[in-house]
Amino acid sequence: MAKKQIGSKVLTVSEIAEKAGVSRNKVWSYIRRNKIKPVSKKSGQFKFDSKIVLEIEDEQQKKRIEKNKKENNAGISVTVLEIFKKQLEKKDQQIKDQAEIIDFLKGEVLRARLDSQNKEKLLEDAWKKVEAISEKDLNRDEEKRHWWQFWN
Repeated sequence: MAKKQIGSKVLTVSEIAEKAGVSRNKVWSYIRRNKIKPVSKKSGQFKFDSKIVLEIEDEQQKKRIEKNKKENNAGISVTVLEIFKKQLEKKDQQIKDQAEIIDFLKGEVLRARLDSQNKEKLLEDAWKKVEAISEKDLNRDEEKRHWWQFWN
């Protein structure tokens, strides 16, 4: 209904600002930015087509929509960041648990190596004893030979 009332009138900058709900500076900025020529200029007062009011209102509406989108995106971003933070905390805990498991398994591997080395050493010692005993037996057999068994 407001659009029909504006119609094809000519308005001053102050009237445009009042109808569009913005400051005079914003109206002048819009006029300069879009290089809009005045319809008339009487005694230092510029008058413009009333369509400018609708254009400025549309521009203001677009700005409000963009602002709302940014605010919504900011809210979403905070939510997403919270989710990521929780996931990161969970992953940190998983890494900590896995590090503990790795440390435990390293200890087990080290113990197994030491046990293996000890068993290997015991086996080697036992083998040396067996060889020593075998050598003694061979030496005894040679000592027990009689003089006539020398050539055998």
